[in-house]
Amino acid sequence: MLRHWTMWLVMCAINVAITVALALLGCADCAARTAPASSKSPLLIDDFEDGDLVAAPGSAWIGLADDLFGGTSTVALEVVKVGAPGSRRALRIHGSVSGAPGSIASAWTPVLEGARAADLSRYEGIRLRIRGAGEVLIGIHGGPDAKLMNFMGRATARGEWSTVTVLFQDLAPQGKGRENEAWSPHDARYVGVSSAPGASGPFDVTIDDVEWIGPPSAGAPAPEPGTSRFARPLLPDAPAPLRDLPWRELTKDAAGDGKPGLPDGRALFVARDPARPLFWFRIDLEGPVPEHWIGINLVLDNDGDPANGAAWWGKNTAFHFDRLVTAWVFQVGDRYEGSVGIVAAEDAAAFRVTNEAEVHLAVDREARRVYVAVPAAELAGAKTPRLVAAVGSAMLHSDDLPDEGAVDPLAALAQGGAGTAPARP
Repeated sequence: MLRHWTMWLVMCAINVAITVALALLGCADCAARTAPASSKSPLLIDDFEDGDLVAAPGSAWIGLADDLFGGTSTVALEVVKVGAPGSRRALRIHGSVSGAPGSIASAWTPVLEGARAADLSRYEGIRLRIRGAGEVLIGIHGGPDAKLMNFMGRATARGEWSTVTVLFQDLAPQGKGRENEAWSPHDARYVGVSSAPGASGPFDVTIDDVEWIGPPSAGAPAPEPGTSRFARPLLPDAPAPLRDLPWRELTKDAAGDGKPGLPDGRALFVARDPARPLFWFRIDLEGPVPEHWIGINLVLDNDGDPANGAAWWGKNTAFHFDRLVTAWVFQVGDRYEGSVGIVAAEDAAAFRVTNEAEVHLAVDREARRVYVAVPAAELAGAKTPRLVAAVGSAMLHSDDLPDEGAVDPLAALAQGGAGTAPARP
């Protein structure tokens, strides 16, 4: 089941950072070829002229660094008002690469909205304009479900704007043990720009006019038949109205039992929303909420049989669940984007975790708390619901609450009274 969890994370692009950071192969530096396409071209991925982080296909650019895995590299994305010649805006990718094995800073966007698998067979490669200093990797994350990986080419960023082209025929597989994998234009999920292997110190590049290379008649990328979304946007709730709900404590959690460098849960609470048919769960953290991302799961056993269902793949491996609530997201302006949904255990095992189910998320950075809510129907119909909450990054599980056993949120709410709302830090 741990393998299933790992593969699901890959479907959510978690191996984007790992496989690029372990890159061993790459194509030669790619030369400038022709001028970028018009912003109206169907080949356009993003020209950033609209001033936001949402690319032309409809999904956002996200920054990936090894801090998502407990490392110390960081990355931030911002649309700046100084674009390439003839352009008003561009995307700045900046941060720091630690130089440790696997360290990375990068930016990626789905080929298609929601990161559905795409067919790129009508195109020859990727073209963009870039400014910076040093080598970068440019390429595609994709492949069949069981073999998702990165195929990348090298390019050089200089102090002045230049146009670089990476042809698909020159893409090289990334990652130890994958040297003989062959590039296929099918099942493409993400396109991205990354620091090169061995990089250390500040990373700062600006890109503009990112596009596919191909005839205009090729049109925009087409989805592979039968594929589903792996990501969607999520508008956060405001945390202030949630602070004074009648919270019931479900469990405490020991400090320091999460993965180093990732969120560590301190306590778990539950409360009813007085205005909406929702159950809110609050996870208090030992440290601050990460600036650009967060990962939350609610793992539910709601059929009254603790022995059936899928085994949970976090620390609490003895727990079996029937339903999984997921909000593994990156912050994109005033919204989040990532893996969001409520699914049955069999869908989670098959890597289908994103859907349109109602999930609410709020972040209270001052109080070091994260809130997630689900429709009351998810619990109200259960005889004796049992629950484990989990916290981590947008790409890696870190800590369970509780580490053993489970909690019953309905029993806690049935105790009556006003509940408890611990003083704010």
